[in-house]
Amino acid sequence: MNIGYFIGHFPYVDLVDKEDYDKEYAHGGTEIAAYNLAVNMMKKGHDVDVFTASINSKDSVENSRGMIIHRYATNLKIASANLSLKLMYKPLDEDVEIVHAHYNIPLPDLSASRYAKKKHLPFIITYHADAQESGGNFIRNTATAFYNKYILDKVLSNADIIIATSKSYIDESKYLGNYRDKVRVVPNGINLEDFEIGLSNEECRSELGLPQDKKIILFFGNIVAYKGPDVLLKAFEIVKNSYPDVVLLFAGRGGMQRELEDLSQEKGISDKVIFAGFIDEELKPLYYHCADIFCLPSVTLAEAFGIVNLEAMACELPVVSSKLGGIPDIVQNGRNGILVEPGNIESLADALLTLLEDDELRKRMSSEGKNMSEDYDWNKIAEETEKIYDELLERC
Repeated sequence: MNIGYFIGHFPYVDLVDKEDYDKEYAHGGTEIAAYNLAVNMMKKGHDVDVFTASINSKDSVENSRGMIIHRYATNLKIASANLSLKLMYKPLDEDVEIVHAHYNIPLPDLSASRYAKKKHLPFIITYHADAQESGGNFIRNTATAFYNKYILDKVLSNADIIIATSKSYIDESKYLGNYRDKVRVVPNGINLEDFEIGLSNEECRSELGLPQDKKIILFFGNIVAYKGPDVLLKAFEIVKNSYPDVVLLFAGRGGMQRELEDLSQEKGISDKVIFAGFIDEELKPLYYHCADIFCLPSVTLAEAFGIVNLEAMACELPVVSSKLGGIPDIVQNGRNGILVEPGNIESLADALLTLLEDDELRKRMSSEGKNMSEDYDWNKIAEETEKIYDELLERC
């Protein structure tokens, strides 16, 4: 079959490791998930067309190992979202058999809905997260609020099937509850083989120039407000006072790094906090394997799934994360990690100390997490999605 994917941003494979790439073109869990799903669908022999906004004001068409990526010129950028008006009508020049939108920012979902309606095709939308109406500038927040109030319902009503990435998020979302009858749960996934590197914790630390004699708490991802890196830094101050032989490692890039550096100086813990900055993709597994504990302390529903939790589990790390969105589907409290209330600094510190002080608990949770991660291989996720496509095509 020929599948058409509609998404706000789709990774530029040749640019994604460029240091300032994320400032020009948003690159997070939604984009990574969409890319991996598309790649795995091609592996299954399907044709894939992707319709998305360009990084700049130029149109382009790429052939990426057989995947055709139609990038339409950006006319407007609101906060981190590149918006292209051509995305609303230019895809109609192309023909696909099934329409699948990835939603976490407005517009591509509306384009996909319009395309499917005009061409009388099955329409699926993967609902990655509610578009948050706060946390950005006035224009961004106002535009999002308008879209949520007047447009989103029409798009969701037109969808034949809505895919939620976790069961928990259906209840957490402000909008999915009205569509339970057509919501299916298909999680995001990971490529397990990417994290099987055959190096020990000590060897990874040696490669990265990290201390061998300290426990390492790892945060991996964009250093942005909704992921709660400031909450983690404040909790770490408490942790360090009770357990001195520990360091906090931030691996990633983002607008909050300078603020966190200043905060660590102010609290007198800068010698215990490492900012690794931008991490090349090939080095990513080394950072997971060098750590003792992984922590994702997100504070808003913008974090609907948390792929990094799965990646950490695949690398046999116990996870401390927020009881938020779809995270509880992945991090099962007391089994492969510990869940805490979002933004609760004291509870986060207690959870981290519990794991630091109990080697056997860390080992047990690491093993449980590794076993669980095997259910989330992208090949399995693509198979589940393919069954939905087949079902809809049979209906038509």
